[in-house]
Amino acid sequence: MTDLFRCCYSCRKIFYGIAARLFMAALSAAIAGATAANAQSSSSGPRLGARAGWIGIDYTPEARCSDNNWSTATPVACNPQLSFACTGNPPPLSTCPASCQTCYNNDLGNLETQLKISAITVYQPNYYILTAAQQLNIIVMQGLFNDAIPSLAAPDSATNCSYAGSPIALCGSKYAGAILDGACGTTTPWNPATFCEGASNAYVEPLNYPGGQARTPGQFIKDGTIIAIQLGNEPLNTMANGQTITLAMISQAAATLRKALDARGFTNIPIVLSLVLGQEQTVCANASPPVGINFIASHPYCNYVASVPPSWPYNGGQCWQQVQMLFSSISQYYCGATHTFIGETGYNTGCPSDPNNATRVSNEQIFINDLKSSTCGQTSQSDFPTFLFAYSDVCPAGGCAPGCSGGPIEGNGYFGIFHTQSYLTEGALVPKFSPIPSLACSASSR
Repeated sequence: MTDLFRCCYSCRKIFYGIAARLFMAALSAAIAGATAANAQSSSSGPRLGARAGWIGIDYTPEARCSDNNWSTATPVACNPQLSFACTGNPPPLSTCPASCQTCYNNDLGNLETQLKISAITVYQPNYYILTAAQQLNIIVMQGLFNDAIPSLAAPDSATNCSYAGSPIALCGSKYAGAILDGACGTTTPWNPATFCEGASNAYVEPLNYPGGQARTPGQFIKDGTIIAIQLGNEPLNTMANGQTITLAMISQAAATLRKALDARGFTNIPIVLSLVLGQEQTVCANASPPVGINFIASHPYCNYVASVPPSWPYNGGQCWQQVQMLFSSISQYYCGATHTFIGETGYNTGCPSDPNNATRVSNEQIFINDLKSSTCGQTSQSDFPTFLFAYSDVCPAGGCAPGCSGGPIEGNGYFGIFHTQSYLTEGALVPKFSPIPSLACSASSR
């Protein structure tokens, strides 16, 4: 699957035998009293303030605001240029700015109202999602495409970089300027409301268009909508723009992005790296993230709900217990508790047509309730929420490899609290269980 699609399964490839050995090694070291110095200052955090644990959710827009409806294996969330004209009846989400914005406004409004969520992770830049979040005071952990890493790590003189798989002749600090300020081809900054002509021109919508005041549309970092930037999704050792992403490349990319953020006055915006469970042991040192990275987004899942194909040896309560154990003994142990948070976890309910589906839906409900109970009962050591995957199921009704043995290789599975009607990629939301859980830890969480 391509970077254009939120691919949390083909990238994850959690080898639980390895994870188990890492866990035992970490546990033995902990019992022996091994400690590691925490060398990195927590002052680089989002300054949200220590609070009782809180919960965010990973937003899956390709399952909610795409007019693809599984005509291909990789539906793309709508994100047209702002200057596009709306044609057709109804006008497609992919080409009509007003339709796309309305879809996200309604969807995030529902997310806020029903789930009481105040924080989301978005795995790729999307001006419309950020606008809807800005209007609803929902804060965003903003992910970049994986190919942003080799592009940011490249020298400024290079011209062979890519954005979302499309060529762009801006690299290094110029690439950082493009993603922060917007770009059309090699012109940056670029006002997102101005049409970008030419099929060869890479169009990059800004994460924070320069000028204007906070709360002005496009001021997503300045006004506090974006609280952190995540470099790709589980990028280590994956391929992007023909290159293998290494730890050294990640650190160089982070340094380039950090310099660009600081130059614009965004010194308190942290840079986050998400890891496949088990990578912490080799990536982190002295209970701190690698150079240039402020926080690690851990992705612990219990055996074997995120495998391809998945299986379910544990019920919902046992699954959450194992997630906590893995997070503590591997992620926090190697990377430091104050620098680590759960960026993804959840319970996959598998194929809707499977006779065991009702039991798995019940187990997902238990998993979420247990996650909420324990997360809300303790202070967030990193100041970040625990992020639940996911808002909505991302698989067609006929199944997908992460949800059904022998199913087609498409989609992200059935981890959602909702699914779209008929499991399409646009339409009415259908709750998977009742009551719909509030994910707010208290009335004051929103």
